[in-house]
Amino acid sequence: MNTYPFDLAETTRVRTLIVDDSPFMLKILAQTLKEAGSFDLVGSATDGYQALRYVSALSPELLLMDIHMPGLNGIQATRYIKQSEHPPVIILISSDTDSMTRSLAEQAGADGFLSKEGNLQQRLIDALEDLFGPSGASRAAAADKSFQNLPAKQTKQHHGQ
Repeated sequence: MNTYPFDLAETTRVRTLIVDDSPFMLKILAQTLKEAGSFDLVGSATDGYQALRYVSALSPELLLMDIHMPGLNGIQATRYIKQSEHPPVIILISSDTDSMTRSLAEQAGADGFLSKEGNLQQRLIDALEDLFGPSGASRAAAADKSFQNLPAKQTKQHHGQ
């Protein structure tokens, strides 16, 4: 049973690329997207260089990317990707939650930032709903939003779920 608030009957699919050097995190992100129901996973990459190639080849509308990766990190990759003509919405994800990291993510052009702490899956679902709406239909609105420390519903406690 789908426990998330997405209306699967009226969904607009969002082409999504995930990038993380951890196979475990790639699996968690892929599972979360599948459970959300509105997001098509078009590919996964394990570093920033691969992310640049995949963004160019696959034209995703959403990019979920780790910050700390070998080679080209998520912040550097975001800077390059956001210079393209039609860049995807980028949510950077990190275990590093200090204000400097958040500031660097914002300066790079990221559309949002999520911490890997706590219930990442629920917070990611909340963030995606904030950006894209309950059916994933608000892609244009998501691209127009300024940087957010996602999700806006952070005051909710999701521990132990």
